[in-house]
Amino acid sequence: MKNLSIDDQKRLIDKIVIDYPDLRNPLELHIMILQAQEEIRNDPKKGTSLSWEDKSLIEDLQKKVHKSNQPIAKFLNPSIFDSRALINTCKRIVKALIEKGVEEDLLKRFLDELVSERISILDTAGAALRGDVEYFENHGKRLGTNPVLILFIASALIQPCLEEIAKKVDASFLEKWWQALCPICGRRPTTARLKARKRYLICPLCGAEYLADIFLCVNCGNVDPATLRFLSPEGYPEFRVDFCEKCKHYLKVIDEDKLKRPIPKGFEDIITIDLDIMANNAGLKRI
Repeated sequence: MKNLSIDDQKRLIDKIVIDYPDLRNPLELHIMILQAQEEIRNDPKKGTSLSWEDKSLIEDLQKKVHKSNQPIAKFLNPSIFDSRALINTCKRIVKALIEKGVEEDLLKRFLDELVSERISILDTAGAALRGDVEYFENHGKRLGTNPVLILFIASALIQPCLEEIAKKVDASFLEKWWQALCPICGRRPTTARLKARKRYLICPLCGAEYLADIFLCVNCGNVDPATLRFLSPEGYPEFRVDFCEKCKHYLKVIDEDKLKRPIPKGFEDIITIDLDIMANNAGLKRI
């Protein structure tokens, strides 16, 4: 999915809507965000000053991760980003969200702060790279805007760059990470794919698939098999919800060995929305 052009992704989404008509709204928003990101996605440098074709750059980042056990995003300086491209993309994302019914005043307060430079767009990108929740909570409180919404917008600005890095890293790098948080951007997964009894966690931001212990709660780190359980919807053995009895959080899992029709990469979370409903009814918490 991540290697497809924007037009090819749009065509793929149109096909998915046919198979999953109830998901038209979130899939349409997905297309709108892709279109908003078009300037950065079409840039070989993905809105930065760096060449991601430089193998030595990727190798150096991988070495830093091995030494520190910190994700690659922690070693990216926000100054690498083109502030003009970020602002342009931010305007388009805000427009898309407004078209989808998000309250205009809430979004425009944040956008006006960025355009007027009362809030630095590079500082915002840096906070998104770090996963600095406090930064977005503070600005959200000051502006009367939902901090989750601000974080969503900021994450969408850096997403094309992080996806490009996820494509360039060595496969062995992803196989050897063996931790819950994404090795590229540090986000916590909400979905996973099961392949030949191996569980690959899927990053919701950069799309990286990385190997992790099948007995691991990705929320609290619990590794006690006796307290790690699963639920599966009746008649759909290809889907399940792995959950932890200690923290009550869950992970949606797609068993590819039992899958009746393929689920395109990048759409795991949207297509498994019914699992969220099942988990919520069971009293479980989404990560």
